[in-house]
Amino acid sequence: MSAMLTGDEHPSVGEVTGGAKALIKGIAIVNLLATKRHGFRLPDLVREVDLSRGTTIRLLEALCDAHLVRVDGDGRYRLGPRCAVWGSEFLSSLELRDAAADLMMQLVDASNETCHLGICEARSVVYIHKVESDHSLRMVSRVGGTNPLHSTGLGKALLAFLPEAEQEEYLAGPLERRTQNTIVNPEMLRAELRRIRANGYAVDDVENEVGVRCIGAPILDHDGQLVGSLSLAGPTIRMNWERIEQLTGLVIDAAATVSSRLGYGLAPRSSAVNSNGSIEQPSVGSAPRRQRPKPARRK
Repeated sequence: MSAMLTGDEHPSVGEVTGGAKALIKGIAIVNLLATKRHGFRLPDLVREVDLSRGTTIRLLEALCDAHLVRVDGDGRYRLGPRCAVWGSEFLSSLELRDAAADLMMQLVDASNETCHLGICEARSVVYIHKVESDHSLRMVSRVGGTNPLHSTGLGKALLAFLPEAEQEEYLAGPLERRTQNTIVNPEMLRAELRRIRANGYAVDDVENEVGVRCIGAPILDHDGQLVGSLSLAGPTIRMNWERIEQLTGLVIDAAATVSSRLGYGLAPRSSAVNSNGSIEQPSVGSAPRRQRPKPARRK
């Protein structure tokens, strides 16, 4: 068994140097540990990865620090808890995409604008699925691409429904100005997020890309937790404010339906039970409104 990454899809260790070489060696160790549930003792690991003992120990120390690898009391190295977190997030992303795919197609059929599905990753929204408009003039984006949370409709719909502590952490960081309309003042952005929570949707009014407007709405899971957001985006020559008002309800309804498919509203969260035994609707991740509210026009 060899844990080296080889073949056409991956560079060999000999083709890279420095940090990239160390990264590939580290990935080889993680890949090897994933093949054996009960783990490896150090001598067996050194032999399998075909590295020196010293190099293997240094890589293992770094991987343990990152919680990608753990060493048990019996001296066996196994996958660490960070791998479980990553795997869970990956599976959640697939479930979210499957739950949203047909609704995204319906949104595009109804609007002929581009529909995106995104998740929150650190200070960015990551596009995990996309259905294109038929128009030759449309938003340029790609699955796997990222944009700041505070400047996109997709991202603001995520940011507004994060726990307050996470919002404040974001607001304390740098707020990149993408266009002249980007909200970079923390107090103004805080007020914008309150409006988004109250209305259940967000509008990117040419805040991330010149000539593009976007409507986004949050998606919640069975536990009322934020798991993603859905959006429609298009050029301002088509996405004027009258059309924004026409499409907002469709986006809200689609996001609410995805949430329902993920179990939102089917069972109360344990944290939502009051001391007297009554059920309280959670404030974080409360259900998006299903009516067609009119977004406030920017001045």
